[in-house]
Order: sequence, then C-alpha cells, then structure tokens
Amino acid sequence: MRVLLLSFEYLPVKVGGLAEAVTSIAEGLAELGHEVIVFTPDHGKGLGEAVERFKVIAFGEEVEIKARKREENGVTIYSLAGGLLSESDVYGPSWEGLLKKAVLFGKASAGLMNSLIEEFNPDVVHAHDWHTVFSLGLLKKYFGVRSVFTVHRLNKGKIPGHYFHEANLGELAPYPDIDPEHTAAYIADMVTTVSRSYMLEEWSFFGIFEGKVTHVFNGIDCSFWNEELMETANLPREERRKLILERFGLKDGKAFMFIGRFDRAQKGVDTLLRAIEILSTDPAFGDMRFIIIGKGDPELEKWAKDVERRFPENVRVITELLPREMVRELYGSVDFVVIPSYFEPFGLVQLEAMCLGAIPIGSAVGGIKDTIIDFRTDPERGTGFLVPPRDAFALANTLVSAKNLEEETLRRLRENGKKRARKDFTWESACRRYTSVYTGSVDRAMSFLR
Repeated sequence: MRVLLLSFEYLPVKVGGLAEAVTSIAEGLAELGHEVIVFTPDHGKGLGEAVERFKVIAFGEEVEIKARKREENGVTIYSLAGGLLSESDVYGPSWEGLLKKAVLFGKASAGLMNSLIEEFNPDVVHAHDWHTVFSLGLLKKYFGVRSVFTVHRLNKGKIPGHYFHEANLGELAPYPDIDPEHTAAYIADMVTTVSRSYMLEEWSFFGIFEGKVTHVFNGIDCSFWNEELMETANLPREERRKLILERFGLKDGKAFMFIGRFDRAQKGVDTLLRAIEILSTDPAFGDMRFIIIGKGDPELEKWAKDVERRFPENVRVITELLPREMVRELYGSVDFVVIPSYFEPFGLVQLEAMCLGAIPIGSAVGGIKDTIIDFRTDPERGTGFLVPPRDAFALANTLVSAKNLEEETLRRLRENGKKRARKDFTWESACRRYTSVYTGSVDRAMSFLR
C-alpha cells in the first residue's frame, strides 16, 4: 500500500508528542512493507537534498517553494520550505502566522503532489491534527484520494473562514468562523483518535462523525526505555533509588516522580502539590520522597518551589528539561510515577514508566485509563493505580496505599507493567490497525453499542 502522511512535526522537529508518534507510525508502516512518504514543513531545518522547486500564490504574493528529500528508516520525507514554511517557530511566529503557514503548507503539498503523481499515486492520505486541514482538503479536492484524519488532541478552536477561501477551499467555509477539526473530519473517509476512552469522553465531537470513527492506540518504544541501557543496570532497584535520591540531595525513601508541563489546563501538577500538602500532616509522609520535574506556568512553578522550601527533606523540584537518558535513569530507579492529568488523549509517561518498572499512579481519564490496569480492581493483572481527576484527597490516600504495599506485590506490579507495555502497546500493533483503517476493515464506534 502507498501511504502519504501529513504532519507539522516529524523528527528531529519536535514540540510535543506528535513528532515521535508520526515518526513511529511512518517507520512502523514501512517495516510492514508499505511505501511511505511524509510531507512536512521544513521549519528552517534545511534537511535533505533539494529536489523540486515551484511557485504558489498565497496571500497576494508569489512564494517559491523548495522541496527537500531524505530517506530515513525506509521512509521518504519531503520537507517543504519557502516563505513561512521556513519559519523556525513550528507553531508560529504568531496565531496569524500559524494560520498562514498552514495555508501555505496546503498549497505546497498540492503542488508537490502534482509533481510526484506519476511516480507516487497514494492509496491513502493520513493527516495528523488540524494544522493539516488545508493540505488534506486540497489533496482530496484535486486528487480524490482516500483519506484518514487523526486527532491526537482536540484543539476546539475556530479560525476565520477567509483562510479556507485563500486556500482555494471556499466550498468548505459556509460560515465566517470555521472549526478546522470538524472540517477535516467531515471531508475524511475515516476519523481516528489515540485512545478509546478519549474518544468517548469527547463524544460530543467524535459522535458527529459516527459511522467512520474509531480509535488506534499509540505505541511505546521500549527499545529506548529499557533497563539494560541504564548506567546503573547492574544494581538492584533499591540501590538505584538510593543513588538517584542522593543525586538530588534527598535521603532514601519511597520515591514518587512527576514529569510534565506545569499547566492549569491538563497535567494536574496542582493536584499533586495539594496532595503533598495534605500528606505533610500524615506520619507516612516521613519516608516519602517526591521528585517533581517540569516547567511552564510561573504561578505553578512558584507554588512547587514553595512546597520544596517547606518540605526540603521530602521534595525536590527541577524546572529544567532533562536529557532523555537522565529521564530513563529516573524511571528505572523511582518506585512510582504520578500522572494526575485532568484529561489525556493517550499519554506516554505511564507507558515509559511501565517499560522501566516504575509503577504508575494516574488519573482515570483517556489513554491513562486505557493503559493502566488498577491494582485495586484486578490484583493479579494490575499494573498501577487509577484515581479520580482533580481529587487531591483521593490522590493522597492512593500515594500512601501504594507506599505501604509489600515488596512482593510491588515486584508483581512492575513485571505486569513491563509485560503490558511491551506486548499490548507496540507501534507494530498500532500500524497494523492503521492499515485496517486505511482499507475500511476496522470496527467503528457506535453510540448504541455498549
């Protein structure tokens, strides 16, 4: 099968989790024997050899487009440069700049497809997130190719309809303001998102497209998140924990870690900070250690630093980005990883933790709920703990319950987590399901089916 992927991110261009997901999908499809091509903006990187040049008219000006080509792990990547496509700010330089960049990417994608069509006529176009709506629309309009639209995270925003008119897609803009996710889902033949629970939680959106909606779980690459690659791989986990805590100036104790953005909309670090404050009066708090890693909202950073100041023997806050290798050392050393998100389309932290034997304690939302098996409801198969979102008291109680588990139970949870991550959430499984989505031979979500 010939597959064309559209994405604003592709490694090494990375802002969030989209880059790793799309790169893994492309390489996984190639490993299954499919011919895979990716169109993505160049973002000023200049990657690959210049192979095509053409001009498009956008916003009243002629823009020269340069297409660069490279081969990586069986995938052909075309990076499109010129005008705003060469802007280094992936989702900028402003909101207006992003919208113009998305329109230009659409016209450049159609122009490049026009040059390639005789040698590469795709069986399916797979577009990722709303930034590709103009590319998807133009490829659908001019080449009639079967299409799939994947929502990695709903943006829930609208854009002025005149951007669709500028993209030569005026027929898709009957109103002054347009929801680009709705439009992309409307014109696509199939619509997917990254977990079943997230799809159901956002059914007010996905239900509009009932009949062509399904889910495809993301995967995790346990070849990197692997204990054998750790600097301390030869040490027992208890020794690793002691060393890692010493590295951050803490004495040994049960170690809990949070890693993620400090934001008020999604990641729930405020719920964790409140839970720590609640725990501070509990005798169990004495030998509990918290490593909190992230940055973002200044007020949340200030609150986290204040909690560290008040409880210096229990809490360390790191407001800087750590190398992936260092994060791997942490996952392979701490006892628990806390993921207190308010919502999570899929989430990778819980699976990265499970690959390395850290037990996840996460909110019962979206992909977290789909990947963690709660020990309290299934003691034999359990891989971690699920708690209600935004409930600091429930989280505090669960942290204490987890801390007090016997070592044999902890060992079983770790082994269960490793097996589940490595068996049930591989990129190969995800890509096989995407192949079924491409051909239409896949189960659909039905509002009347329970």
